[in-house]
Amino acid sequence: MIREYVNNKQAEINHAILKSSPSLLSFIEKDKEIQWHSPLKDCGYKEYRNEFLNCDDNWTHYMDKMDKYWPKIGPSWDGIATVEGKDGRRGLLLVEAKAHVREMNSQLRASDDKSIELILRTIQETKSFFGSEAPIDTWVKHYYQLANRFAYLYLMNEKFNIPTWLVLVNFVNDVSHKPTTIDEWLNHYKKVFTELDIKPSSSRMLSHLITVFPEGKEET
Repeated sequence: MIREYVNNKQAEINHAILKSSPSLLSFIEKDKEIQWHSPLKDCGYKEYRNEFLNCDDNWTHYMDKMDKYWPKIGPSWDGIATVEGKDGRRGLLLVEAKAHVREMNSQLRASDDKSIELILRTIQETKSFFGSEAPIDTWVKHYYQLANRFAYLYLMNEKFNIPTWLVLVNFVNDVSHKPTTIDEWLNHYKKVFTELDIKPSSSRMLSHLITVFPEGKEET
C-alpha cells in the first residue's frame, strides 16, 4: 500500500503528512514539495537502510559515524523522502508503514554480543531523552521495531543535526491484510505510548513524530 500511495497517489500521502505536522509545515520552503526517494517503481521499489544518508551530500560523512550508535547496515525503511527547508537545509522523512496493530509487536533478535550492546546503549539513551521510565525490556522485547525507529529519530536530530521526521503510516480498513479501523489504531497507540511511557513533556521529539491514517485497499 505504501508503494501504491508513493507511486500513484503521491499528492494524497503528501497532503496527509503535511497537514499532520505543523513543525514540518514551518520547516519546508513554501514552493517546495515532499520528494520521495523510496519506494519508487522506477528503482525497483528499493527500500533504503543507512544509505538514505546518501540523499544529501552534506549527510554522507555520517555513514561512518553511525558505527558509534548502531550496527552496520541499519534497519530497513518502508519509505524515504526529503524536503527543502526555508533555511537552505534539507530535511529527512523516515517512513514506517503498517496495516495491522499486531505488526508493531516485535523484539530484538540480534545475536552478536557487540551489536546487542550497541543497540541497547542507543535505545537506552533514546528512552532517557524521551523521559521514559519504562523498563528497557518493554522497548526491546515488546516494541523493538518502534523503539529502533525512535532511536533513529533521536540520532538524526540530536547527534547528526539533520532535521528529521518519523512518519508512521497506518492503513485503515486494508482488506488485503487484516482490516484495522481508525478506533483500533488510536486505541493501540494509546496503549503503546502508555507502555513505553512516552510523556507529553517529550515535545521536542513528539513534534517530529507524524502519524497518518490513509485508507487501505478496498474490496473490489
